[in-house]
Amino acid sequence: MAQETKDRIRKAAVEIISQEGFFNTRMQDIADQAGLAVGTIYNYFSSKDKVLAYIFKAEMKRRMEIMSELKEKKLSTKEFLKEFLNRHFSVLIENPHLGRVLVREKDFSRGEKSDQIKDHMNSLIKMLEKLFQAGVQKGEVKEINTHLMAVYFFGSMQGVIEYSLTQPEMQLLEEAPAFILERIDHIFN
Repeated sequence: MAQETKDRIRKAAVEIISQEGFFNTRMQDIADQAGLAVGTIYNYFSSKDKVLAYIFKAEMKRRMEIMSELKEKKLSTKEFLKEFLNRHFSVLIENPHLGRVLVREKDFSRGEKSDQIKDHMNSLIKMLEKLFQAGVQKGEVKEINTHLMAVYFFGSMQGVIEYSLTQPEMQLLEEAPAFILERIDHIFN
């Protein structure tokens, strides 16, 4: 029950923050969208900064779960990246509000929560770096700066999301996985 309520709050916050922006959103707005009393929200989150941090935590957890699931499939590095991109972008096609929050609000939370958001994002970059390192070790990927490639790959994802969801040009989200892979095809053996 508690997890269901937190998820309900998270979903409502995503919708409101996407439309109004983080600073213009009030806890009362989130409560209204969730159909809850504002006091109920404060039982779970002491501030909207904590709500935003929870949104990022939940989404980074989802990306980590996708990566773990794909690791079990024993895919090549290129197949892994293709499947990861397809799944990542399909989530955002289904929920553009989430994409807007993830790209627009990553830098706007204050203090400790901003550091938590950056930590969540950096953990995804580190997982991508490990993937590229494993690809180099298996001979599937040429000798490259794996950290820089992970940052580039992540930045490409972020850039496409930000542009396509603010313009809006949703079809770019559908085309992005193949496009991004084509741009890095030269790194594969």
